Amino acid sequence: MSRESFEGKPGLLDKLPKPVKKMFNWFRSYSIWPVHFVTGCCSPEYMQLFGPRYDLERWGVLPMGSTRQSDTLIFVGNVSRKMMLRAMTLYEQMPEPKYVVVVGACATSKGPFPESYSLVRVKDYMDVDVYIAGCPPKPEAQAYGILQLRKKILEGE
Repeated sequence: MSRESFEGKPGLLDKLPKPVKKMFNWFRSYSIWPVHFVTGCCSPEYMQLFGPRYDLERWGVLPMGSTRQSDTLIFVGNVSRKMMLRAMTLYEQMPEPKYVVVVGACATSKGPFPESYSLVRVKDYMDVDVYIAGCPPKPEAQAYGILQLRKKILEGE
């Protein structure tokens, strides 16, 4: 289900005053709980984000194993057609609001396999909030991408 299907349907936050909405967005920006699809060579750089050097948990980013508790779906590496069907199922199970982050060239544009029949681009199947460029992107770039997602959440987008 895409974000457009919820347009026009008022939720609880739509009925609250603007300062309260800003407060909820601030809470959300400091509690990003991603579930991730790691299928490619970007995985060592992604795993470093939760180690002692970068420590994304100090910013409230806590990796989750369950989509029913997470609010961010992170794609790292190649995405095949069959995997995208499973990813869309998991995306639908996530509570609103939900965000999608695409890491690396493979998930963004099929990377070194642009003519592959079995690989897909994530943006063709769901709305992407943040793209992190690189092949593979450095951990600093991935941390910056997460901070850009926080900024987007704070602005209420």
